[in-house]
Amino acid sequence: MTKRKPIVGISLKMYQNQLKEAQHFAQKISDLTGQVEAVEQFMCPGMGVLYPVSVLLRETNIGLGAQNMAPVAYGAYTGEFSIDSLLDMEGTYVELGHIERRTIFSESDDMINQKVLLALEKNVIPVLCIGESEHSEDYEEIKNLLLKQLFLALNQVPHKQAEKVILAYEPAWAVGKTLAASAVHVHAVHGIIRECLTELYSYETAQKTRIIYGGSVSQENVQLIVSDENVDGVFVGRFGHDPERYANIVKTVKMIKEGKGCLE
Repeated sequence: MTKRKPIVGISLKMYQNQLKEAQHFAQKISDLTGQVEAVEQFMCPGMGVLYPVSVLLRETNIGLGAQNMAPVAYGAYTGEFSIDSLLDMEGTYVELGHIERRTIFSESDDMINQKVLLALEKNVIPVLCIGESEHSEDYEEIKNLLLKQLFLALNQVPHKQAEKVILAYEPAWAVGKTLAASAVHVHAVHGIIRECLTELYSYETAQKTRIIYGGSVSQENVQLIVSDENVDGVFVGRFGHDPERYANIVKTVKMIKEGKGCLE
């Protein structure tokens, strides 16, 4: 089996919008997990506080990510965020295709594809969000949906580039809810995503691509979620707003993926 480095990412959405608040949070996270090397980490602050947070993360092992970007790097796109700005801040990740971008802002599969291609061209890692809108246990139906999403989002992305994309399985029905999807469901769907990648690319590409779960991840449920070999980590939301809880999630992922069990 291909050895893949585990990942923990966190998106602050639009919850931390004041400079001091965002800086304080980033400093706390950096103090707690900034020197961890066994787990790849990235943080996606609110767009308005991206730069001050980027300064705090530079001396840490936590990567900087943007929650979105324009489909082009330069031009008459009023109000958009350029990938060139992210690169100037030493950012290396960008979250794309989140369900809120797809629904609230009507982002199409074609636009998401343009963003994926641009990110890869600029050597920024796309964190591509995929998942079903309605809860279902019809795994054949889920596979057909995910296969379509991947086919459209990764259109014209070659094998070697596809391996660089981090896939975030985020079922809309679990995002922002009290409970995450069950570990059984997450494990089954992550296996399905690897099947989709095998069909679209190859078995080798499927085994090299990292897939993480997002949707009400917490320190209480992360152990079960990442206990499957197809789950390479988690994408944390509001349950990571407490730096100590976020740090516990990172520690748990590290221990599970090292085969050492879990925290007491």
